Amino acid sequence: MNPSETETNARQNVYQSILKTVNKRLEQAIPGSEGAFAQLSLATLLNLLFLIRGEWGSIGDYVTTQRAVRALVGDELLWAEPQKSSPAPVDLVQ
Repeated sequence: MNPSETETNARQNVYQSILKTVNKRLEQAIPGSEGAFAQLSLATLLNLLFLIRGEWGSIGDYVTTQRAVRALVGDELLWAEPQKSSPAPVDLVQ
């Protein structure tokens, strides 16, 4: 194996290890999300991790984070207004 192949293999091993770790941390942070992040890039995963687990104000790159959220929930949910819960009706008849 030549030095170039060795370097490429080492980078690939490091990439796979980091990708697996970031994926696992996101799955731990969001219960029930197992397998939901498989199609996302490492950069996107890192941005989501900072959004969810980072220090206050540290959301990573907004555009990448928005793309990640869009890929996970779709355009409709990304732009949907939060559902307002209506109070339970009061039964006035006794």
